Amino acid sequence: MANKKKSQKANLGNQADVERVREPNRAYLNHVQMQARKMAELMGPKLGQQYIKDALKDWPKLLLVELKKFGA
Repeated sequence: MANKKKSQKANLGNQADVERVREPNRAYLNHVQMQARKMAELMGPKLGQQYIKDALKDWPKLLLVELKKFGA
């Protein structure tokens, strides 16, 4: 019985590790900026801004910095 509870706790720990979202690397952020600029060029700046917001929704502390870089 104790073994079963121990195994359940171990599984919960593994799920938390999987669900944790890692911060994006510089290459990803550069890619988001390039895509947003291309979208702004073709469809208007609001869609470029929206692309950045959607791409970085899991990292709100990076959102404002990247929007400033974009020129929003």
